[in-house]
Amino acid sequence: ITIMMALRGAICRGGTNVARSAVNRLLPPPHYHHQPPYCCRRIHATTYAYTSADENTSSRQDKSDQRKRLDVAIVGAPNAGKSQLLNSLMGMKVAAVSRKRHTTRTGIFGARTFDDTQIVFIDTPGYLHHEMSIKEGVRKLLGEASSEIEASDYVVMVVDAAKKLDEDMKRTLITLIFLALRSRGRNEDGVTITSNSLNKFAVVLNKVDLVSPKQKLLLVVSDVSAMAESCIRRLLKQRRSPTKTRLESLVNDVLENYAAESGFDGIDEEDLEDFAAIVPDFLFTSAITKDDEGVDDVLNMLLDKATPSNEWIIDPETGTAMSPLEQIEEILREKIYRCLHREVPHAVQQQNRLLRLDEKSVDGKGAKEDSGDILRIRQDLVVRTKSHQRLVMGSGGKTLERIRSTAIKDLETAFQCKVDLTLSVRV
Repeated sequence: ITIMMALRGAICRGGTNVARSAVNRLLPPPHYHHQPPYCCRRIHATTYAYTSADENTSSRQDKSDQRKRLDVAIVGAPNAGKSQLLNSLMGMKVAAVSRKRHTTRTGIFGARTFDDTQIVFIDTPGYLHHEMSIKEGVRKLLGEASSEIEASDYVVMVVDAAKKLDEDMKRTLITLIFLALRSRGRNEDGVTITSNSLNKFAVVLNKVDLVSPKQKLLLVVSDVSAMAESCIRRLLKQRRSPTKTRLESLVNDVLENYAAESGFDGIDEEDLEDFAAIVPDFLFTSAITKDDEGVDDVLNMLLDKATPSNEWIIDPETGTAMSPLEQIEEILREKIYRCLHREVPHAVQQQNRLLRLDEKSVDGKGAKEDSGDILRIRQDLVVRTKSHQRLVMGSGGKTLERIRSTAIKDLETAFQCKVDLTLSVRV
């Protein structure tokens, strides 16, 4: 129903790119046979080998020319649902998720491998335009997000469909579109895999389950599509007449004029075909919903865009480039953000004191007992002040226990064994 509504709105609006994108979404997606990735990296594992989730893939991997890859940056404003979408795309939890802004502090890598194709995901910190980043004191995060976009093959721009597109949000989205259009591509063996095409990003409208009535989605699609077309106009103009223009000036120009532009306004005759061919995909997801069909639509779209590759950078069996310790810290950080308030979570530093896997004991007959492996973790949560220490502990230690107990559940799921977790708080 949502897709049919998008198609009707696109036709009424008369936007060539929006209409074509809507028609493309009506076509049946390609079918892929795949299994979910093996999600538990063993603590004691030290070897690395290319193996696929599909047991029949090993023979195909010997032929490197058949291997494909796509590096995808997941970007968007803070709290758009990027990390939740990444976890849904991965089929496992690799990124911390909370309602607090700037939960993601660094680029997080994960990958899904389907037969001969690997999709590498980079979850970036929430992006804000220049002035807002200064206001919130996260300019360093802005730089990290920009560099991740620049080195990606494709960009998935996540938009909170339930949130109003005010001027600050529009300015952030326009900035992200420009950065996506300027992305250079991944680096393999010292060579950048570049593409002259401007078809470098898709827009994912997330949290559509919170939008009512669904007709409101058409307004968001129309507005974001108009901004994208305006950005493309200016990039094509720059290609024809190269001039040094500050990104901030381009963003202001688009913000002031995109609503008045339509069709092929301002497009040189020789660029008409290129402009008509640039069709950003619009997809709809509710990443927090289990088995959301929109997540499969995103995966199928990305698989279609993968290009030949000489190397896969992530072991297909683990699905993530994060070490076991990094995975543990990410899960704990999510619980810290969820259980604490205001500025306190950002001030908590994690220090690991013990990480050990006690394997099952073996009886005299060589059979393992039922006690199971136990992953033992000891971590210090380091805070700046005594008052922060009291807040992290909570009354009678209840807050710290809530962090510990909720983390254990995710840790046991991630590592597929019992977890003995001890947390302490110190200044």
